[in-house]
Amino acid sequence: MESENLNQAEPLVVILEDQLNIFIALILRPVVQRQIAAILVILIVVWLLPLGYQRWGRRRSATTEPVPENVSRWQRLKTTVYDLLTPILVLLLLNITIWLFGTQNYPNGLLQNLTNLAWLWLIYRLVLTLLYARFGEDFRPFRKWIVTPIFLFLAVLQIITTLPGSPAVIGASIGLGPILFPLGDLLLALITLYLFIVTAWIAELMMVRTLPSRFNSEPGVIESVATLVRYFFLATGVLVFLGILGLNITSLAIIAGGLSVGIGIGLQDIVSNFVSGLVLLFEQTLRSGDVIELDGRISTVEKISLRATTVRTRTNEELIIPNASFTTEKVKNFTKSDRLVQVIVPFGVSYQSDPELVRRLAVETGLQHALVLADPEPTVLFMGFADSSIDFNLLVSVNNPEMTLVIRSDLYFMLWKVFADNDIEIPFPQRDLNLGDGWEKLEQVRAG
Repeated sequence: MESENLNQAEPLVVILEDQLNIFIALILRPVVQRQIAAILVILIVVWLLPLGYQRWGRRRSATTEPVPENVSRWQRLKTTVYDLLTPILVLLLLNITIWLFGTQNYPNGLLQNLTNLAWLWLIYRLVLTLLYARFGEDFRPFRKWIVTPIFLFLAVLQIITTLPGSPAVIGASIGLGPILFPLGDLLLALITLYLFIVTAWIAELMMVRTLPSRFNSEPGVIESVATLVRYFFLATGVLVFLGILGLNITSLAIIAGGLSVGIGIGLQDIVSNFVSGLVLLFEQTLRSGDVIELDGRISTVEKISLRATTVRTRTNEELIIPNASFTTEKVKNFTKSDRLVQVIVPFGVSYQSDPELVRRLAVETGLQHALVLADPEPTVLFMGFADSSIDFNLLVSVNNPEMTLVIRSDLYFMLWKVFADNDIEIPFPQRDLNLGDGWEKLEQVRAG
């Protein structure tokens, strides 16, 4: 029965053409044109008055010196007045115009409908003012995702209900391939999906903000659970969205079959990164704030999502790395259990140097660095005899793993100066050339 009704419904294009003709006919009526002219005058006045208010405020602030402790309060008051001034002016002028039209027995239905929208606008501005005064800038994302969409929906609903023939538009059929469904069902499905998206965002935000302090758990675990909860709400919203549109299980099975083929052919990397993201989130091998070394670059983990991980390098470059890289490649994590790491500084001195003196000077130099820890104490290891030098490794402990490159560089500068002050030579590669009895032949050739 429903399919018969859908097949009998007029196409949306035909209904929109009829509504456009009706709208043009209404515009050509003198009573409507009179109200439109009045609305244009109101809009011009409302646009000019706040501009004059702003200029007066700037002129007044330039000529007066407010008390310093009341400056911020005065600025907030002026902003609040300016935000509420426009809708209040619109309401005031609309009511005056409606009264004037009534004295002349002019129709004012369009003005009445616009008054309802103006009241909605004033309520919206007042709600924003109160919520910003209570929560400050923390309220900004809630305004973007919740408050503004709600008032936009109410405004659009008010406009649709006042338009002639709106039930016909809502009942028009839309076709996506072989599937037909009314426009009203599509709008309801989109609103429902949006509600699920907002619910998923709020649930994740609340869990990340409140659960770590209540359960005394690691933030990474809470973030993992919150991410899965968000994806659960999103998946549920998609299923409800498809259900409202009337898609049956057979249609969903066809879609799932197509997706499985696509996954098998072209989405292998995406699935691999997704699974790797789940592994990282639950195993906690990587956490936000960890200092890692990947491909020879030291970076700080900023965010772990289900597809990729965001890290920031020492040169302030933001890298988006697929999660599979962390599960299939060797990654050095400096802060997995603690932040204590050892910095190895290899160096060599000439064979004429005293090894005991070299060790003492190297240890003292390491302790002079501000970021090197005294416990455990720096250590010097004798690594062996090279061709031109005797080699050592200076080992120092630090709790700033992200600064290891800088610390190693500083120690090299300091060792160079200390060795120069104590006449300890840092040799360059040398080779002894042994010609055997070739020297005699060379001398004979030179003498001849």
